Amino acid sequence: MLQEVDARNEQETSVPLQPSSEQWRSEFPHTWDEDEMVTRRSTLRFLLAGSGVLCLTTGVLAVLSYLPSGPGVQTVAVAKVGELAENASKVFDFPDQYSRAILINLPGKGLVAYRDECTHLSCAVLYQGNGRLHCPCHEGLFDAATGAVLAGPPTRPLPLIQLAVHNGTIYAVREVAQ
Repeated sequence: MLQEVDARNEQETSVPLQPSSEQWRSEFPHTWDEDEMVTRRSTLRFLLAGSGVLCLTTGVLAVLSYLPSGPGVQTVAVAKVGELAENASKVFDFPDQYSRAILINLPGKGLVAYRDECTHLSCAVLYQGNGRLHCPCHEGLFDAATGAVLAGPPTRPLPLIQLAVHNGTIYAVREVAQ
């Protein structure tokens, strides 16, 4: 047996179709408010603001790391009294592990310390044992007693490191420009 279906009755009993612009809602029944949507523009604003804050924070921390922690005084233990023989030298880190200095026990003068970098091109200077500091890069010579330039291309004396002795320990206190 076959039944005939009236097309007009079927249209009356069926659910009316939604407009084509809202048809996707019936296929994807997820509801949200427009305020919760994250746009590409808001994501880019967030990333740009975050990058700016990180850049500024890094800059501030870099500047703060170069500021002295006190009124120009930083003590670093260098050696014990009597440890360094006369006419001998010792290289040590001052004021941090990235900078070096040299401690010399000069005959008749005692202990002196200088920055261990030539004032010409920052090569390491070496104590020769004859009262002179030698820069092997360009044959510069400095007086070990005063840090003054004796020969070579350097034009400025070596920066002096101020020393202090406390409870049998020699401390490097600060760098003094000459």
